[in-house]
Amino acid sequence: MRKTLGIIAAGLLAFSSAHATPLLVDPTATGSEVSAQITASRCLGCFVDVSLSDGIDDASAWLDVGESFTFDFFDIVVGALIGGAQIEVDATLALASPAALGTGNGFGAFVSFLYVFNGVQLNWIQPDAIDLGDGTFLGVSFENLFEFGIGNTATVSATISRYDAAAVPEPATAALLLIGLLGLWFASRRRPSAGRSSFDAAAA
Repeated sequence: MRKTLGIIAAGLLAFSSAHATPLLVDPTATGSEVSAQITASRCLGCFVDVSLSDGIDDASAWLDVGESFTFDFFDIVVGALIGGAQIEVDATLALASPAALGTGNGFGAFVSFLYVFNGVQLNWIQPDAIDLGDGTFLGVSFENLFEFGIGNTATVSATISRYDAAAVPEPATAALLLIGLLGLWFASRRRPSAGRSSFDAAAA
């Protein structure tokens, strides 16, 4: 029994040590891209334009599990003489370290008057999590927008988070684990001790 507990403790210690190692997360403009299009419109002279932010290559951080950082990803410019339009934005964020891509799709709309008074709304289908292969994952999320006022440029930020999937088990996994533990407990309660078995055998 002590040997088994020792093995479990050593495994948990190794698991914790592996997860405590910080990871360098380094976004790069090389391989990152963003594009936008108008999918439907009721406007005069409307347009949408997007471009990567200049500071992507300067954004990097060492992340432990549970940590995240945010940086400017791209700028979106909208406008019209008068009216509004629906838009779709496709964006890919490239990471130099670890080498990976996060691709999301944004859907929204804007309204504009005289190219000066503008409102823009954008919601994302976020990129899939990046499996790091050590029990941890990187989550990449792009900022949802809802802005209105004077000016026609808005900045969309990106947030990268590192998390441990094992720390928050899925409900079904947690239920199976609980059922298994209860089964072991009931089995141990029903198993007769060696002394009692000998007594019963002698009585028979």
